[in-house]
Amino acid sequence: MSLLLNNPEKLKKALDELDHNIEPHRLLEDSNLSNLPYIQSIVQETLRLFPPAPFLFPRVSASECKVDQYDVPSGTIIVANAWAIHGDPKLWSKPHKFMPERFMQL
Repeated sequence: MSLLLNNPEKLKKALDELDHNIEPHRLLEDSNLSNLPYIQSIVQETLRLFPPAPFLFPRVSASECKVDQYDVPSGTIIVANAWAIHGDPKLWSKPHKFMPERFMQL
C-alpha cells in the first residue's frame, strides 16, 4: 500500500482498472484476477522490490561448475541472494524505482 500511496499515478491506474472490470458494490474474487493485469503487475513489482525472504532456499551443486569468475566445487551449498538479484542494475532498469509496467505483457 505504501508504494501505491507514494505513487498516486499508479494508484489511479489501478483504481481505474478495478472500476472498469469489477461491478460497483461487488467484492473482488479470485476469478477476477485474470482480468486485472495491472494489479498483477503491482504485486509482482512489490515482490521484486521487497521479497518475502531475501535469500532463496539453499542448493547443493551436483557437479563442479563455474559461476561468474568463481569455481564452485561439487557438493558446495549455494545460497542465492534474491534481494541483490532483484536490485541489480544489470538486470533491471531503474531497479529501486516502483514500476509495475515492467511486468505488463506486451
